This record gives sequence, C-alpha cells and structure tokens, in this order.
Amino acid sequence: MAVVLAAALLTGCGGGDAGGQPQSTAPADNGVAALAPNEALQRATTAVKNAKSYHLVGDIVDDGQKMTLDLKVTGSDLGGRVSTDEGTIELLSTGGQQYIRPDETFWTKNTGAKASGEIVKMMGDKWAKVSTKDDLSQLFDIADVDELLKPDGTLTKGEAKEFDGVKTIGLLDGDNSGTLYIATTGEPYPIRLEGGQDADGQVTFSEFGATFDDVKAPAEDQVIDFEQLKSRT
Repeated sequence: MAVVLAAALLTGCGGGDAGGQPQSTAPADNGVAALAPNEALQRATTAVKNAKSYHLVGDIVDDGQKMTLDLKVTGSDLGGRVSTDEGTIELLSTGGQQYIRPDETFWTKNTGAKASGEIVKMMGDKWAKVSTKDDLSQLFDIADVDELLKPDGTLTKGEAKEFDGVKTIGLLDGDNSGTLYIATTGEPYPIRLEGGQDADGQVTFSEFGATFDDVKAPAEDQVIDFEQLKSRT
C-alpha cells in the first residue's frame, strides 16, 4: 500500500431548530468502522473516485530513497511535481496527453553536464510532450487511486484515530507494510496512509471535489517533443 496523510474538510450541513432543540452540525457516522477491512477499503476507493478530484501531498521513503510529491488530480487529468535526489519533475496530464518539465538538476544527473546545458537551453520554460510508452510516463501512476490504495498483504482492522478533527479507523496492511486511515464520519475518504517497514513516509488527501483551474493543457508554443530532447543525450 502506498503512503498517505490527508486533511479532508468533512463538515456537516448547517442546522436549524427542530422542536426547539438545535440540530448537531457534526457529520454523521458513515458505518465504515463496522465493515470488514476489504469492504471499508472498497468504500474509501469508491468515495475518492466519486469525488472526481483530490490533492495529494507527502513523502515516500523506499530503500532509503525519498520522494516528495504534490499532485492535483481531477478526473483523468493531473498536475503537480515529484522530487527526488535526482531533481524535480513537474507533471501535467490533460486529455490523455502527458507532459513533463524537469529541472536542471534532473537533466544534469541523467544526461551529464554538457547535454543538460543544451537541453535546458532548448526547453526553457516549455513542457516536454511524453509518450505513454516512455519510462518517465510511469511517474503519472503515482496518483492512481487503485494502485495507491492497493494492499500488499491481508488487511486487518487497526485502531481509531482523529486527524484535524476527522475521526478515522485504521486498516493495517499485512505485516506492518502500512496503515490506511479512513474517515468514519461524512464521506468515507482516505484520510492518512502511513508507511510501515517496507516504505516509510506519509501522504495526505485533501480538497476532495475541488476545481483545479491550473490543471490545463499548455499552449502549443509552450510544448516540445520529448524525443527531440532525448536525441541530445
């Protein structure tokens, strides 16, 4: 199971008076805590997909390698960045077309100083259009909910916790591979996924159902074909 922490803004509907008594504004229990672990996971996965959009922020550490991500997902589109010791890559996917915009550190470490200088000059602030067959295309899979929440082992029920006022129930993945915390009030969104022994770190889900105006296709004059850049390496 991948790594996530999320501050979901789960608030109840405003209340008036009912028989002279004020109505509670607290979100109602959604029944997830009483479900079998696999059913609870399915509810959480469905809730995120139904939200259509969400924001992922966090760190993943695997075999000593740290990856920091900040990604906005809206439907099948995505925008944001991923950073590692190899540098930072901005990611953008709209209408089925993927684009990347790596920083100079990435190019230097992966192509050498001479080639990176040519590539940086050639690219400027433009986006590089990437084929889904290219290895770098795999970076876009990081925000895939089905893969992100897919357990590696057998799920078991964990302890209840509260994050930023949101009550959750934990789902433990196998032998300490990670714990997914799902909201037990309001929509059953995944709130926090903490890494275990296999992959340390945590990532947050937030802004469910938000509109991300910055996730949009770049202008044609701001795009270069990635194959042209690879020919310089």
